[in-house]
Amino acid sequence: MSVKSSFLILTMLAFLISIGFELINWSYEREEVNVMAEQNAQELVQGFKQLLVLKSDPFKKQALDYAAWNDLANFTEHKDPSWAKDNLDGSIVQFGINAFYVLDHSKKILFKEVDKSFLEELSTLFPLALLDSSNAEVLHFYAKTPQNIVEFYVTPIHRIDENVSKDSLAKGFVIIAKHWDEPFLQELSSFGIAEAHLSSFHEPQNDYKITHEIPLLGIQNEKVGTLYLHLHNQMSKVLDKYGADDIKLSFLNTFLLMIVFTLLITKFISFPLRDITTALNNRSKEPLRKYLLKENEYGAIATAVCESFDNKEELECFNKNLEQKVHDEVENSRLKDRMLFQQSKLAALGEMLGNISHQWRQPLNTISVVISKIYLDSKTNKLTPQMLEDEIMKLRELIQHMSSTIDDFKDFFKPDKEKVVFALYKSIEESIRITDGGIANKDIVFHVDCPSEIVMNGFKKELSHVLLVLINNAKDAIIQREIEHGAITIKGYAQEHYIIIEVSDNGGGVSEEQLPHIFDPFFTTKEPTGGNGTGLYMSKQIIEQSMQGSINAANENGGLVVTIVLPRNNEV
Repeated sequence: MSVKSSFLILTMLAFLISIGFELINWSYEREEVNVMAEQNAQELVQGFKQLLVLKSDPFKKQALDYAAWNDLANFTEHKDPSWAKDNLDGSIVQFGINAFYVLDHSKKILFKEVDKSFLEELSTLFPLALLDSSNAEVLHFYAKTPQNIVEFYVTPIHRIDENVSKDSLAKGFVIIAKHWDEPFLQELSSFGIAEAHLSSFHEPQNDYKITHEIPLLGIQNEKVGTLYLHLHNQMSKVLDKYGADDIKLSFLNTFLLMIVFTLLITKFISFPLRDITTALNNRSKEPLRKYLLKENEYGAIATAVCESFDNKEELECFNKNLEQKVHDEVENSRLKDRMLFQQSKLAALGEMLGNISHQWRQPLNTISVVISKIYLDSKTNKLTPQMLEDEIMKLRELIQHMSSTIDDFKDFFKPDKEKVVFALYKSIEESIRITDGGIANKDIVFHVDCPSEIVMNGFKKELSHVLLVLINNAKDAIIQREIEHGAITIKGYAQEHYIIIEVSDNGGGVSEEQLPHIFDPFFTTKEPTGGNGTGLYMSKQIIEQSMQGSINAANENGGLVVTIVLPRNNEV
């Protein structure tokens, strides 16, 4: 190592060490502030819990008032609809709730008033059988629905002058429900204590936000949801601002040191590199002559560059021949891939014709029956104009169904010229529909597990072609090995950076010796007349070259699992 390099490295290390000490000191202070912020957050959470109590107390009081109303107790016995209409209608608007129910002692709903359709069926929100007429306590619990959380107060109905004991049975139940929709959550957040959400925070987490969770319990004290509270850590934010200012000051203090670096680099690095660049651009040895006799790095570089000039013609000739060889090999590889892809397309076309024949067999049989019926009715003079028109309508419907089948197959095998936006679930469904004819009466079922919200932007037909190859291979393995109750499972899900598609079957898998080679061209595990070994090879080319993903296979649970991994930049 030269003296110049040693000097530059030692100076740079000293600079990095000084910055490191400042960062360590800042981190210690940051930990102390975070502890204080966490303690403050705990106090705020307790305050938010008190806020929830204050918000729900009016609902509890209203439920108790109704339950102690003698007229309501009489209503549970006499069940007079006109009384309920005169005295109970409008309760949800008056008290700011979303649902109000009155049940008799047999838990039959005598009156209900709701402002949201999903609250119509009370039995779908929680089991009514869990209500106990002998329990005089007010029940407060939550229920999970697709429309977020619903808060319930259930109060047993007793007369106001009744001496309630543990043996006293309630005459019925008053149930009040409050839907925790987005406006309600925004109202909770508007008090400034914390931001309230019923799902985890979707924004990137940082040190300036502290998250606390409040469990929401159901009627059996089971956890049905979580209220997430997001609090702002202003103390850490202020500390980071001052820390950033300190670091800026440190950089300012080292500015003079960087000027020294610049002068040293200019003399010992920039000027020699300028001379080397000039020599290379002009193909001249002249700028390098002053370095040839020096016993350092630049002397070695100058010697090597001058020797390369001497061998210029030989290298250019070699490079020219090398470029031609590479070009020829690339063209040969492309030609081979085109041939393999054509073979794969022809194989898929054969599968398509077979599937069309399966899907047309039943309509053709039905058409034959209809024509025979028309002929026989005509011979026996039973054919009326109305009967003839009805039968012709049946024939038109069957022919339209057969035509739509042809359109489905034609569209499926039409190549993509550019990327399109499509739902992954729809692509899987189309691939399965294309193969329906090939698995008819084969005791094979499909299982699809793919969220409908996964939407991609890519070559839909190419991905569908890959899925068709994998489905056909799984089907052939199940049929060839005569597997009872064959099953093909297609699963799609999204991770942080990738979209995963898994196609699995219970067809016995592939031997460990053959498994590493199933994606090789012309390699097949089927019988000699069963396949040409191009399907999986072309699938690998499509996934890796057209879609920048990866594909691999493994034996699991008595079958083969093929996993496709696609980058999420193909996702919309």
